[in-house]
Amino acid sequence: MIKVCRLLPDIRFIFAGSGSLESEIAGIPNIKNVGFQTGETLEMLIRKARFSICPSEWYENCPFSVMESQMYGTPVLGADIGGIPELIKAGKTGDLFQSGDVMELKKKIELLWNDKGKTKTYSENCKSIKFNTIAEYSEKLMKLYEG
Repeated sequence: MIKVCRLLPDIRFIFAGSGSLESEIAGIPNIKNVGFQTGETLEMLIRKARFSICPSEWYENCPFSVMESQMYGTPVLGADIGGIPELIKAGKTGDLFQSGDVMELKKKIELLWNDKGKTKTYSENCKSIKFNTIAEYSEKLMKLYEG
């Protein structure tokens, strides 16, 4: 992700979180690191974003950040790895790229950044997603284990 940000100096990226890469991103002019955020502050960051990016290189089963973005109506550009492709309807609620492929991610970011109509359509599609309540999800899990 950091390599891609350097390749797209005209696009401003907002990073939310903390960790070992904070010092590395500190010197990149088009990255604003707002640090670890929660609650309404995080919600507003996500809601105001044109789209969010989940550049995972790890086989995450069900990354909450993808669901959270879509829940707030923000499309997601996600790595095609682990459970991420199961959460993003490519071409409808966001798009996918091959995990670790810097040039493909750069191209997908440019396409979404430059096509406000597409991101608006994706955003509207995200708003129609119905997420299960904890009770509904638990019931579905129990049926899987029982069946």
